[in-house]
Amino acid sequence: MTTEELIKNIIDQLQEGVIAIDEYEKIIFINKSAKDILELDNKEKILGKNVIDVVPNTRLHDILRTGEREIDRLQNLGNKVIITSRTPIKNDENEVIAAVAVFRDVTSIQKLAEEVTNLKEIEALLTSIIDYTSDAISVADQEGRVIMVNRAYTKITGLTPREVIGKPATIDIAEGESLHIRCAKEKKPLFNVKLKVVEGKKDVIASVTPIFVKNEFRGSVAVIHDISELKRLGNELEATKRMLKKEKAKYSFEDIVAKSLIMQNSIKQAQKAAQSKVNVLLVGEYGVGKEVMAQAIHNSSRRKDNPFLRINFSLLTKEKQIDLLFGENSYIYNADKGTLYLENVHLASFETQEKLLKLLKENEFDSRYFDIKPDVKFIFSTTENLRTLVTLGKFSRELYYKISVVTIKIPPLRERKEDIPLMAKQKLHYLNQKYGRIIYDFTEDAIKKLMNYNWGGNIRELENIIDRSLLNMDPEDKIVTSSHIPDITENNDKTYEKLKDALEEYEKKIIIETLEVCHGNKTETAKKLGITVRNLYYKLDRYGIK
Repeated sequence: MTTEELIKNIIDQLQEGVIAIDEYEKIIFINKSAKDILELDNKEKILGKNVIDVVPNTRLHDILRTGEREIDRLQNLGNKVIITSRTPIKNDENEVIAAVAVFRDVTSIQKLAEEVTNLKEIEALLTSIIDYTSDAISVADQEGRVIMVNRAYTKITGLTPREVIGKPATIDIAEGESLHIRCAKEKKPLFNVKLKVVEGKKDVIASVTPIFVKNEFRGSVAVIHDISELKRLGNELEATKRMLKKEKAKYSFEDIVAKSLIMQNSIKQAQKAAQSKVNVLLVGEYGVGKEVMAQAIHNSSRRKDNPFLRINFSLLTKEKQIDLLFGENSYIYNADKGTLYLENVHLASFETQEKLLKLLKENEFDSRYFDIKPDVKFIFSTTENLRTLVTLGKFSRELYYKISVVTIKIPPLRERKEDIPLMAKQKLHYLNQKYGRIIYDFTEDAIKKLMNYNWGGNIRELENIIDRSLLNMDPEDKIVTSSHIPDITENNDKTYEKLKDALEEYEKKIIIETLEVCHGNKTETAKKLGITVRNLYYKLDRYGIK
């Protein structure tokens, strides 16, 4: 007897049914128990048939498509109930090439309940069986009172047998209807009903089957699957996708207005830095366009097809800085082969500075979640004089020297006023798209008015003023004149911009933190913030949060 024949004979002796299909959904193996459980004719040629033709309510073909395992699922076969586990078979390239189902007939448990009239005897017989399953099982009598639960039930619901036995089956429900009580009314099985149980309103899927003894309804058995962990993992995956998606670099050097010589020099430096592996420090006032420059560097580098991620230290606590950089959902790790833009690096905590220095200097990725050090290009930015902060003991001297090898100063708008006319038109084009307007240009007096102001808030302030100008225009106006542009004075407007920027930064911080708490669930986020979902989406778009 060959090894293959021996294995086939062994599988044929199993009480569990086994069916295997190939990548074309054709049955390539079925053992004797499977034929018996499915009540198939042993003489009928089954091998080579499509599994759907043999087992109409099978899910094996879905396993081929999803590549995901399904463990201990209840399945109703009409006059039988089985528990089945389905597993994809993958090759060395991680491609699904087959799928196998292993299942057992649990109808005997129901028959056992029908044969034993004393429910205490049912408990004694079933306890040793149900305590070994990872799914929660509860048994109720004909009036819907709990008479038995297993250990997995306590783990999922947080309720001990002493707390629930003898109580109405509603005791473990946080949201939804008790299936035991519903089963007692309808006297029929119920499958895959979503509920929330009391332990932190945990999400579960429950199925319940009635117990009949001599055609008399005597109670019901419920099997509960905990899906809250799957939802949590799914939300974390979605949050990670959101994190990776929202920071996609969209700007290039062609998007940066640089008619002025001083800005042209900054771009030349940045273009050279983009072609090297060295990290970059961008220095400039608030609103000068440091992030646009960072994105342009990334998109001009060999890393352009890989992630561009951003962390703004001004929005994070010291603990959150460490967590986002080196924690379980590490930005450094997720930026592998790409670029990580660290904004306002002067606000990094000393612990964060220490870990960054260790990474840059000693090539050590200080994280307990990952074994390898990712390949990341860092672009740092600051509005402060880091050399002065080093002198004052507020920034690491070693880290400063490590990140400032290539330092690019981005000039304020008041030092590059010849860029204002073209930049104003660029912002006008953007606002036309934003508001669905058709505004063609600026008059000479409008441009002159913009040129005569020193722009303490830089490009961000310029966009704000043009935005306010459009609000002053009538629907039939097509050209921005000086009368449309608000009267701007240094002191008043600078104070306004500082307050506006501070409020916007704080609002953005609160939204980001709430999104993280809610694992990216926007409906729950809007509820916690006390705003409508529509308003939340408006703010997400406004602040560039995806």
